[in-house]
Amino acid sequence: MKKKQQRIFATILAVFISVALIGSAVVGYFVSGGIPSTDSSGSKQTTSAAENYQAQKVRIEAMTQQAKADPSNVQLQITLGNEYYDAGVAAQEVAPTEVQGNFKHAIEAYQIVLKTNKDPNIMVDMATAAFYSGEDDLADKTYKEALILKPDSYNALGNYGIFLSQAKKDWAGALTQWQKAQTLAQNSADKDRMKSLISQAESQLKGNPATNGLSNPNPALKNGVANPVTP
Repeated sequence: MKKKQQRIFATILAVFISVALIGSAVVGYFVSGGIPSTDSSGSKQTTSAAENYQAQKVRIEAMTQQAKADPSNVQLQITLGNEYYDAGVAAQEVAPTEVQGNFKHAIEAYQIVLKTNKDPNIMVDMATAAFYSGEDDLADKTYKEALILKPDSYNALGNYGIFLSQAKKDWAGALTQWQKAQTLAQNSADKDRMKSLISQAESQLKGNPATNGLSNPNPALKNGVANPVTP
């Protein structure tokens, strides 16, 4: 699950960059190059991505039928949710009208899993899918639940911060999450990622002193300590 968490964080970070940092002073740090190349490599990559997406849809259909025949198979539901999630990411490039549908199906699969397995990693996956599909209330609620169970999750804190900054325009809350995540970073790349996001949040707050958010952006955590929960 750790590899998948890292992939998810990188994906949602890419969306954050494209939405929030275009035109900002730091966009050059994240986005290399300028004018897109006019050679044929771009069209070949698009064709390959489209073919891969269609193949993925075939896999998803097969897994969906398996899940109907074996509804109690939790691992199958996790895999199905992951496939729908990845399809949602892929569809952004090759089938934009199918993006939200894929993420909503991912949410449905993850919800089935979470009925019997309160895995905070899966909660983060579901919250991120909800964020992508525009279900902000569900995303907010699920990020908080994940952080109750695992307050030291680098990816939950990082993704929740991006959600707060983009969906809630709560840069103060986002800053809090990213500062916590930075202390948990396991390598220099993760530290640098948080450093860049923290810098962006601080820049936003200097330009707009109003926090536009909650005084405690994550009520699941008080003074850095998770509230006790009953499984």
